[in-house]
Amino acid sequence: MLFSVTLSAQDIQGFVTKQIQTYPKSRLLDIYKSSFQDYMGAEHLVSDRQRVKAYLDEELQTTGLDDLMPWYYEPCGVNGQYIRVSIKAIKEDLITEDVLLDAFIRSANSDMRPTVESWRDRWHKIVGTIDQMELNLPNYQQDREFIDSILSVGKYAISHSPEYREAYRPHYRIVEKGIFENEIKPVIESKTMIVRIAEIEVHPKYLKEYLEAARNVGAESVNKEPGVICIFPNQMTEDENKIRIVEIYRNKEAYKHHLTTEHFQTYKQGTVHMVKSLNLVDLSPLDKEAMPLIFTKTK
Repeated sequence: MLFSVTLSAQDIQGFVTKQIQTYPKSRLLDIYKSSFQDYMGAEHLVSDRQRVKAYLDEELQTTGLDDLMPWYYEPCGVNGQYIRVSIKAIKEDLITEDVLLDAFIRSANSDMRPTVESWRDRWHKIVGTIDQMELNLPNYQQDREFIDSILSVGKYAISHSPEYREAYRPHYRIVEKGIFENEIKPVIESKTMIVRIAEIEVHPKYLKEYLEAARNVGAESVNKEPGVICIFPNQMTEDENKIRIVEIYRNKEAYKHHLTTEHFQTYKQGTVHMVKSLNLVDLSPLDKEAMPLIFTKTK
């Protein structure tokens, strides 16, 4: 991995804006921490595997699913060279504890770790851009002076702000992007449901034909494909030419298979000229455990 202090102001602004939109309780400390993790990875080298495992064991035992953010992973900082992997992925049996532990330790002990001096230069570029954004973050000057003070004596590790911890209860481990994409992401995606809404607008002259095609592909997909949980077309009451299709697939592989089926290809090729616009909106279910009950109640 190559590290550079070169960053564009636009990239920094985009990251900071997204951070604040996603986590409104963020302080400069939290922006610093994500930026640091993106560049340096975990805050310390890991020499004692048993100690790290014991800490993870305790965290898993004392943290409930309701305490965790809805995501399984998110990139750090501006470039996303490291990924925060939530322990939620372990608690929902998407990956094992050993898989995350091994990935975390290897990432923390990488021999490509940059110097504190290069990180200090990079942070000065980031915070200089943040200064110009005039965000009015709480305790901004206090946080800025604190960060400068630790960097001036060769230190760099900090905790999330109390406000961030209280609001978002972060429970994750940092994994290098290459390790994550090769070893963890494929496993999570293979076991994670895909839930989305297809937003479709149909040319009025084809409406009747399209509705029939949508009904057919929905019924055939659910009947013939074990991995298709739901394809449920709906017509908007306020505009009959706008269709909303609720789609739920058991996992990514089920969705990929669906795209290859004869009934889907017949639908796709037969309606492409009928569709004025198409937008796919991916969703993250807040309570997957409730889904079996929801479908049972339709009987």
